[in-house]
Amino acid sequence: MKRTKLLVVPTLLALAATAACGGDDGSDAGAGTGTGALVDAGCPATIAIQTSWYPEAEYGGMYNLIGPDGAFDSSAGVYSGDLGGVRVEVRAGGPLTGNQQVTTQLYTADDADTMNIGLLASDEAIQNSAKQPTKAVMNYFDKDPQVLVFDPATYDFKSIADIGESNAKVLFFEGSTYMDYLVGSGQIKEEQLDGSYGGGPDTFIADAGKDVQSGLITSEPYKFENEYAQWKKPIGSLLVYDSGYHNYASMLSMLPDQITKYASCLKAFVPMAQQATADYLAEPTAITARITEMNEELNSPGKTSTGLNADAIKVIKERELIADDAEGTLGNFDEARMQKMIDILRPIFANQNKQVKDGLAPADLFTNEFVDPSIGLTD
Repeated sequence: MKRTKLLVVPTLLALAATAACGGDDGSDAGAGTGTGALVDAGCPATIAIQTSWYPEAEYGGMYNLIGPDGAFDSSAGVYSGDLGGVRVEVRAGGPLTGNQQVTTQLYTADDADTMNIGLLASDEAIQNSAKQPTKAVMNYFDKDPQVLVFDPATYDFKSIADIGESNAKVLFFEGSTYMDYLVGSGQIKEEQLDGSYGGGPDTFIADAGKDVQSGLITSEPYKFENEYAQWKKPIGSLLVYDSGYHNYASMLSMLPDQITKYASCLKAFVPMAQQATADYLAEPTAITARITEMNEELNSPGKTSTGLNADAIKVIKERELIADDAEGTLGNFDEARMQKMIDILRPIFANQNKQVKDGLAPADLFTNEFVDPSIGLTD
C-alpha cells in the first residue's frame, strides 16, 4: 500500500522535526512548508535544482516542491520558495545558461551554502564520467521522452527501424547521442541524417511531411496537431526508448563529494522530491498554470499553453514516462539497465574521442540509498 500525499510528506516532515524539536505544521511538499525539517536534517541554506530548458510541464514535479506560490525572478529564470526551512530554487536552463550541459553548470556552480542538483540524462553522465563525474540520487523520467515524428498520411512506420528502410530525411539536433546509437545499430542510415534541425517545424512543413523530425513526445505531437497553423492534422510518433536506447532522462544528479557531504540532507529531501512528483501528476493544474505564467514573464520561445500542459501530463501517464518500478517505488534505478547503457555508449564515445571512465560501473552513476521505497504513484 503506497502512502498518499496527506500521509507521506507530513510523516516525513514530522519525523525530521520530532528528532530535533518535536514539531510539525502538517504542510505538504507542494505548499512550501515552513517547518525546519530540512534544516534539522543537515541541509544547507539553499537547495538549487538546475534544469536543461525553460519551465515546462515535464519539470513540474520539481516546481511542485515549492508549490504555485513561489517567487519568480524572470531575469535569471529562477523559481524559489521555502521548503523545510531552506530555500529551494528551480533554475531554468537552455538559452538562459548559454545552452551548456547541466553537468557543466554543476561543476561551475560557486553558490555558498548550497546543495546543487542537476537534471541530466544517463548518456550525459556516462559521456562525462572520466573528467566531470556525477551521480544520480533519484530517477525522475524513467523513459526519455525523445521521439521521432512523421506524417502518417505519407508513411506507415511501426518502428524506428522502418524509418531506416525508407529514404526519408531525418531532421535532428547535431550531436544527439541517441542518433549515433540508431545509426550504429542499423535502424537509421547515416545518409538520411540532417543535423540542421533548429527546434521548429518549418522544414518539416515546407517539405509537406516527407521528412522525419526529432522532438519530445510530450510536446511535438500536440503542437503539430493543435498549434502549428500550417499543419493541424494527425502526426505519427515513435519513442526512441522503444528502439532499445533505454536512456534515463532528468536524473536528479550531483557531484559525488556533495552527496557525501549532504547525505543526511538527502535522506530527508529525496523522499520529498518523490512525493512532490507523485502529487504533481495527481493534481497538476496549479503548477502547470504557474509554469505558463513563468514562460510569459520570460517571453520564452517555448511558451506553454493550457492545452499543451494538459496533454503533456496525459502522455507522461499513458506512456509511463514517469513511473514506479516493479516494486511500486518511484525514483529507483535499475543496475542492469544502466550497465546496458554503458555498454552501448562506450564505443560510441570512443569513436568521438570522448573518454568514458575506465571500469565505469552502474554504482558510479547512481545510488538508490536515499529513495523511500514506500513512495510511489499508485496506492
